[in-house]
Amino acid sequence: MSKVYSWRKLNEKELTRVYLDEMRRDFPPTELKPLSMILNSEADGTAHTWGVFDGETLAAYLLMVRPAGSRVSQLDYFAVLPEYRSAGLGAQLLADLPQHERSAQAILIEAECPDKAEDEAMAVRRLGFYARCGARDTGFTEHLFDAWFRILVLDCPGAGTFADRQAVDALVDCYRRTISETEWQKYVQFYCPDGTKYC
Repeated sequence: MSKVYSWRKLNEKELTRVYLDEMRRDFPPTELKPLSMILNSEADGTAHTWGVFDGETLAAYLLMVRPAGSRVSQLDYFAVLPEYRSAGLGAQLLADLPQHERSAQAILIEAECPDKAEDEAMAVRRLGFYARCGARDTGFTEHLFDAWFRILVLDCPGAGTFADRQAVDALVDCYRRTISETEWQKYVQFYCPDGTKYC
């Protein structure tokens, strides 16, 4: 890829614009957190959003959850803008992500389960994309809000390999650090590969 893209964290105004103009197009309503929840997470320091720019033009965005004390970064939302797709940028950004998420031992990814997705073909494409980029399917699933996700892990260079259960435990810890027990009970459940409830 010959172009050089720059990364920087988005401020509240920029993130609001990305949510309204891009995220509502890129993600189904069942997958999208309310804007207020995203902004509150950014304000309290448990999340941040990378904007990837081609000069002054936004080319992609990556919303990350990384509460204080967490060993992992959770890739909450990630999309390349339509005019920059199909040129390998998404794969390049995932490869570059660990160097921006300094000290993270792994990147955790929630990818919609195709058999429960509103757009099954899109969910299959996303899983294929993450697999090609080296993300490993843990076999665990998650029910979050009204959507079902597969839990994937992308190991960071030099940090060793997270076992599947270890990765899920790290994601559970990430949630417990960012939402209240009431919200936890209401919004999030994790399931083992055999379908039994994990927590």
